[in-house]
Amino acid sequence: MEESDKPADIDRKIALDARDWIVRLTSGNVSEAELQRFKAWRDRSPEHKRAFERERVFWQQLQVLDGESDGMPPVRPPQQRRGLIGRRGFLIGGGAAATAAAAMIAMPRLQLLWNADFTTAVGQQAEIPLPDGSVAMLNTDSAIAVDFTPRLRLVTLLKGEAEFRVRPDSSSLFRVAALGGNSDALGTTFAVKAIENLATVTVQEGHVRVAGPAAPTDLDETLAGKVELVANEQTSYVTGEPPLPASAVDTDVVLAWRSGRVIFEGKSFSAAVAELGRYVPERIVLGPGARPDVPVSAIFSTKDALDAVQALAKTQGLVARRIPGVMILIT
Repeated sequence: MEESDKPADIDRKIALDARDWIVRLTSGNVSEAELQRFKAWRDRSPEHKRAFERERVFWQQLQVLDGESDGMPPVRPPQQRRGLIGRRGFLIGGGAAATAAAAMIAMPRLQLLWNADFTTAVGQQAEIPLPDGSVAMLNTDSAIAVDFTPRLRLVTLLKGEAEFRVRPDSSSLFRVAALGGNSDALGTTFAVKAIENLATVTVQEGHVRVAGPAAPTDLDETLAGKVELVANEQTSYVTGEPPLPASAVDTDVVLAWRSGRVIFEGKSFSAAVAELGRYVPERIVLGPGARPDVPVSAIFSTKDALDAVQALAKTQGLVARRIPGVMILIT
């Protein structure tokens, strides 16, 4: 091999490594150790970062070419998406077609993993020590990004739910940003939940100020749309809207997930099923015969979420039929 050929070969190897990382990150089974190895590889050199970004953009362009912009949720497994392999084979070759299929199905997950510092899988919980001595406890299927500066200890909740036990520091504001709103605290324990376009903030002890819509790094305390929360209070907001007034809640019920339980007190059947759905890998679908508004009062273990779904179905004389890895149909 001539000397002039070596840079091209090195570039090709980095590109292949980047493509391999896309496949692994979008597999749906990425461990925390693998995620840390990926970040170490990505940060090894500017060439690694550029190669991964090129591959990521390439898969996005393929998604546009395949016309997959109808807003429908992705269907697993990949081989069920008919009519895609031939065209991708023409575009990038048969061997890489499967790679493209996996990448496009899980592109939102790839973007989340790219931005996240800590994640949990479905059904998993994890306690994360933060750089200042505070602690974040992540619930099922959650992700956070951490960016601490001398004036602002910023945690962005990218997905899911987390409780924060904040170490007091009067010189540095502790903030959790989620869905365009900010929750600020100094020495307190509170939880933030971001599911779809709704964020919920619950305070167990201390004092939290919730404001928005606002940029995560905006330190202007004169912003409109602020709500002050104290212990056993809660607020919520929709993306792009200010928070609702504070309301009293039973934090032992709302935050029962910290001890591995889900407690329902008069929650609608559909809402209870949706909450349990966060702890199982399949999508839950309510079929004919289900009465979504019937109130439910029960206590379930998060470790036995599938059994809990089946038990809820039986309360209405229904059956939960599971297609592993695809869906659970209640009918």
